Amino acid sequence: MKRGGAALRARLKYIDDRLVWFGFLRLVDYAAKFGISDVQGKIDIKTYRNLSSTPPPERKPGPAAAGASPVGTYGRPDDFVPLFEGVRSLDDLWLTRLEDARPDESLTVERLVMPARSIHPDGVRSLLAATELRESCQLGYQSMTSAETSDRTVCPHVLVKASGRYHVRAFDFSRKRFIDFSLSRVLTSVPLVGDAPVPSTLDDDWHAMIDVEFVPHPRLSPAQRHTIAREFSMVGGAKIVRVRRALLFYLLDEMRLLAAVRLLDAELADVAVWIKDPRRVASELTSMESGS
Repeated sequence: MKRGGAALRARLKYIDDRLVWFGFLRLVDYAAKFGISDVQGKIDIKTYRNLSSTPPPERKPGPAAAGASPVGTYGRPDDFVPLFEGVRSLDDLWLTRLEDARPDESLTVERLVMPARSIHPDGVRSLLAATELRESCQLGYQSMTSAETSDRTVCPHVLVKASGRYHVRAFDFSRKRFIDFSLSRVLTSVPLVGDAPVPSTLDDDWHAMIDVEFVPHPRLSPAQRHTIAREFSMVGGAKIVRVRRALLFYLLDEMRLLAAVRLLDAELADVAVWIKDPRRVASELTSMESGS
């Protein structure tokens, strides 16, 4: 894999990850992601085929792709074995890591290793494909509010990373509303070809944008407030963060303000920031959680 170097390896790793997690790869999307021509994309796929010890990607629609064009689509073959070994992370697809960005080894970086939530590709592959193709699927899901595993028929429309884990936002046909499902708690997913999709435009909480204005906590001294304002790049003593109402819970959770905002009690916020208008934010949170 010397020819093309690190850039080629990154592209081949992406092909591998797409087949592992989604079960298919579209040539047009692949070329656009890396800024290469379709011809170069086909060359990369041929290179991947030559390096793979299993049957090559086949030109066919991906799973749950009844409405997708087969032109330029490469599906995961039977008896597929990934070309690249090691533990899989969805970060490989969406996130740029600091270690990859640094130009040399002069910068010492130590990363705190946290317990990882395991996501099994075989369980979520059809769900991820359905998310991209805007189709429905059936999940075997283990909720933490129910003792038993349940079957859920859902129509997903977006993947979200928040609070250290991946969620898929989907319309739940049994609850008749859009909710979030943690990928690590999805045990199985099966495509439902032919079911009419639920338009993502109906997800009001996803499309509603909320401005949350963070300020230094009132209990801080003037010097401490100045430091916090600088730390969070506040302008005029405030930092406005625009967030989808569907993600407001995660924002407050990440900022360790969730309980304090719910109870409208700044003293419960054991952090250096607070919210300028907590009553309004609490009302938006209640509206989102109740589905009203």
